[in-house]
Amino acid sequence: MRTILFCMLMLAAVDAMAMRCGKQLVTQGMNRFQVLERCGEPDDRNRRFEVRYRRVSEDESAAYEVEVEEWFYAGGPRDLDKRLIFVDGRMVREDVPGPTG
Repeated sequence: MRTILFCMLMLAAVDAMAMRCGKQLVTQGMNRFQVLERCGEPDDRNRRFEVRYRRVSEDESAAYEVEVEEWFYAGGPRDLDKRLIFVDGRMVREDVPGPTG
């Protein structure tokens, strides 16, 4: 009984960290090609470059640049809109954009 409950909880956790595209799932760590293959072209895309800093030693940091790309998918009448965020070509997060205007 505990095994069944554990398996059900694990499946729910995996589903919570994944976006459903039809019958396919996309998860963190997938590259853009894999997501595009499963979900199709996004309704909109934004791309920018950000400078981030990494601590090299106690008193020194090094700057580096990353590419950040946001893909937007319209949810339709029975689903919420989704935003997928990629850093250097890998999906790092999925969220639901807030209201605009």
